[in-house]
Amino acid sequence: MKLGEVVSSLLFPQARCLCCDEPRRKDSGQALCPGCQDALLNAKTDHLSCPRCLSFLSQGKVCSLCARGGLSGIERAYAPYIYRDEARQLVIRLKFGPCEEAGPPLAQAMAQAITGQDFDLMVPVPLYRDNQRERGFNQAELLARILQRFRPDLPLQLALEKTAKTRRQSSLRHDDRFENTRNKYRAIVDVRGKTILLVDDVRTTGATAQDCARALKEAGAKAISLLTATVAA
Repeated sequence: MKLGEVVSSLLFPQARCLCCDEPRRKDSGQALCPGCQDALLNAKTDHLSCPRCLSFLSQGKVCSLCARGGLSGIERAYAPYIYRDEARQLVIRLKFGPCEEAGPPLAQAMAQAITGQDFDLMVPVPLYRDNQRERGFNQAELLARILQRFRPDLPLQLALEKTAKTRRQSSLRHDDRFENTRNKYRAIVDVRGKTILLVDDVRTTGATAQDCARALKEAGAKAISLLTATVAA
């Protein structure tokens, strides 16, 4: 960056809201404009979701995921947002930007979602090594590291490894997603007797999370819960 551009950026710090992309004067520590901050609240899960697995609930109906047996191997699922609108835009910015600035608004809400809950370890869902090399980072690990700013009591442990390359889950039908991730993860550190918080960006069918939970359970983990930034409705 040229000297003139540096001076200009210091005197006139401009930024764009990560959701609506509207040019605005940057507020210190804020990634979103006030309008999008307010709109993000509309994507909160709260009463719209199953209290156990966070799947979207139609009024008067039983959660379809729990009716099929729920999230196998997972004690409880937490997520602050439904994967739509502003929350979806933040995840996309974080995952494909890559834009680390999109992480704090998600991680702060994730920390609030587990208020009062204690875990021995926080474990991000890993990427396959070739995918991580190509992307340059793992968005689940990035979220977990930012989450530590709000929950410094939670140790982060890279306890899982993805052992094979898989097709993108978003390109597959519901049942095919479980076959795509089956036995694709393994634990690479000692987690015996530990209560673990598995961390990821989005939960859709829960196929990835369930195979990660299987691997951790096989390695002796006492209990696994799932925390994602968003959950697909």
